[in-house]
Amino acid sequence: MKVLLTSAVVFACFLVISCAKHSTPPNQGSGANSIFPLVQGSVWYYADSAFSDSTVTAAYIDTMTVTKNTYQDQSGTVYVELNDTYGWFFGSYISVDPSNNAIYEVDSPYYSPYTFFAVPTQDKQIIGTGTDYTNPACPVVTTQYGWITPVTIGTFTSCLRNIEYSADCNGNPQEEIDSYVQQGVGVVRIVHYVPDSATGPLHEDYSQTLQTYQK
Repeated sequence: MKVLLTSAVVFACFLVISCAKHSTPPNQGSGANSIFPLVQGSVWYYADSAFSDSTVTAAYIDTMTVTKNTYQDQSGTVYVELNDTYGWFFGSYISVDPSNNAIYEVDSPYYSPYTFFAVPTQDKQIIGTGTDYTNPACPVVTTQYGWITPVTIGTFTSCLRNIEYSADCNGNPQEEIDSYVQQGVGVVRIVHYVPDSATGPLHEDYSQTLQTYQK
């Protein structure tokens, strides 16, 4: 599903988490209170929507399952595969930090680890920044923020939020990704924004909202 500017961005880590990740199975993701419970066979049922200039072009049910397949990066962090054929996490491997404060991700075919989500200590805390030099004359800078104040998404009442916001060298918005996670449940909602018809203000491009979760 993902076609992201941030796939080309290398993030610098700040404050909330350490850049030196480690994970020895069974990692924190296997616990009942994990911010993303990674137990083999667990299933999340999402309602997904795709938009064109904020007009719905497709709506469908998306089923995501934890498989037995794993990936280990050069630092020794072990990730488990998510089978999410039609959703945001297509081709993704996920790991939860042993501190239970961050979710790490690698995406095929790049396999470059990054922090998908982190639990901050205050609202609008900067989690990390990164720069995309695809266009060296006008790099795109991405900043990832976290909010600790819980919000309600449907029936899930204690969700924390991260936002990744990207803008070019002139301050023109390029992309925004809003992620909501609830402890013991995992990812509750993803919303992706891109410029309207490739120019102008950001408009919703895609959303994925959790309906039910089966452990």
